[in-house]
Amino acid sequence: MKRRLGLAALPAAVFAMVVGLAAAPAAAADPALSISGQRQQAGLLEFYLSAQDLPAGTALDTVAVKAGDRSLETTSKQVASAANAAARRGVTLVLDTSGSMAGAPIQAARAAARRYLDLLPGDVEIGLVTAGAPATVVLPPTKDRAAAGRAIDALAAKGETALYDGVRLAAGQLSKGEWGQRRIVALSDGADTASAATLAAARQSAGAVAVDTIAFATPDTTAGILAGLSTATGGKAFTAADATALSAAFAEASGSFSAQLLVQVTVPAELSGQQVRLTVTAGGVSTEMPVALAVDTRAAGPLEGKSGGAPGLTWLLVIAGLVFAGLLGAALLVVGPMFAASDRRQRLSQVNQFVVAPRRASASADGSSQVTAAALALSEQVMKSANVEGRFATQLDRAGMRLRPHEWLLVRALAGLVAGLWIGLVLAPLAGLVLGPLVGWLVTSLYHRNRAAKRVTAFREMLPEALQLVVGSLRSGFSLTQAIDAMARELSDPIASEFGRALGEARLGVDIEDALDRVATRMRSKDLAWAVVAVRVQRDIGGNLAEVLSTTVEMMRERETLHREVSSLSAEGRLSAWVLLALPIGVGAFMFFSRGEYVRPLYTDMRGIVMLSVGVLLLLTGGFWLSRMIKIEV
Repeated sequence: MKRRLGLAALPAAVFAMVVGLAAAPAAAADPALSISGQRQQAGLLEFYLSAQDLPAGTALDTVAVKAGDRSLETTSKQVASAANAAARRGVTLVLDTSGSMAGAPIQAARAAARRYLDLLPGDVEIGLVTAGAPATVVLPPTKDRAAAGRAIDALAAKGETALYDGVRLAAGQLSKGEWGQRRIVALSDGADTASAATLAAARQSAGAVAVDTIAFATPDTTAGILAGLSTATGGKAFTAADATALSAAFAEASGSFSAQLLVQVTVPAELSGQQVRLTVTAGGVSTEMPVALAVDTRAAGPLEGKSGGAPGLTWLLVIAGLVFAGLLGAALLVVGPMFAASDRRQRLSQVNQFVVAPRRASASADGSSQVTAAALALSEQVMKSANVEGRFATQLDRAGMRLRPHEWLLVRALAGLVAGLWIGLVLAPLAGLVLGPLVGWLVTSLYHRNRAAKRVTAFREMLPEALQLVVGSLRSGFSLTQAIDAMARELSDPIASEFGRALGEARLGVDIEDALDRVATRMRSKDLAWAVVAVRVQRDIGGNLAEVLSTTVEMMRERETLHREVSSLSAEGRLSAWVLLALPIGVGAFMFFSRGEYVRPLYTDMRGIVMLSVGVLLLLTGGFWLSRMIKIEV
């Protein structure tokens, strides 16, 4: 029910009246466009466009986009549902249903609210709260327009006015969940008479939610109080003297929500990769949008609806695969003669681990092409100038690879070239130039290290059995050289090849202990080094060599047992380390091939490149730290 303000409230009422008169007929904000959900692919820019505070009857129909003075080809379509909208939007109506609204006023309020409902875009959720004492939530925010219409038609006028309590209930509804845009529209025909909350409490509850107020046939003092609530929350204030003005006020309030459009802009080739400022105009309102246009040629799925696939990316991968196969075949033609020649080498060609066997007199004599001969000559010159032939030869011997150092250098260079071309086709030429040699060198290094590690492990595991055979031969009356010869013929690689090489050196005049010591150094075998020490001691002071070696074999087997036990106990740590290291790489690869536009800024934007570099550095640091933690020497 309406009541008059008391004398004690007269100063505040006069102040509110002044505010209300300044705001009437509406404290309308300037129309503005909002852009969200921006997304790019080569030659296409997509984004969602909506507007706020458009005048009644104004629609977003024609959208124009300019880059400077140049107009760009633009298409737009209205978003059909909230599921495809850029963000969730909602409004709650707070309608005064006190007894003073009975009769024609409540009917006018129902009609105006129904018109407001019809003017709202389909993705906006609407709720309803009655402000008759007590304030009640009639309908939580919903997209069901039929349910909202039934709730409005069922409104009845009775009791007193509890507008502030109604605003608090509406704000509570819109505070739940994530909202991109939310508003409250409050209608009252008089002052609040029954709320438990004060005007300040209602304003505080609204918080960041804009409250649009409609003063329906109210005194100026009450209209001023409602206008103050709108001003404090960033909303708009309306006054309506009759049913026609009330319907117009609701229609204008609906302009706070415009239909959302999905805008697609065709980007000309000459603007590709440039930083531009686009001017977007719709509904007589303009806004500017700075954007860095994409360069990458791969297609991404549309913002709305199901993806129609990416045939451009598929063909690019097919072409890249064919190019890779061709490069691999060319590399094999160059490297093939080297492997064929290595199979015909004699084991004695590298007796001295620090001396490289002389080059063949003619590369063409082994069927190599002139290109292969020139490449080998260049790589050999590089090896000699760097003075690393001895180190490379030792590494190749440890891995059991028959390639010469300069041939292995050429293989690694070809691997870097192939990797660079592949990365350049898939990512970008600059990425291929920078990452290709690094990836090729890293892959070949991992291959060599893995092969060497497996060979060293196999040697360590077979060594006790080999020495046990030597002990048996010594007890049968064989000399040490004869015992080693018999053992090498019985066992397989790498024992046979390494001990056979030691015997070959011994036949050329090298002491058998020195030859075996080289085997221990080459295979990183401390056990064999200790056995060689035992042989040297036995030769100097005498004794039973078979017994000494038997004791050494016993110690080796105990060490191997302990090594296996430690390996089994640390298996969980090693597995965890591999998972932790593989997880970011695997997730990054998955995102690159499934949603490439998400990770594209990491290698197209300088900030992303810096972030990616720091991430790789941290990953390598973490990998090194984990390797030190799980490495247990026995």
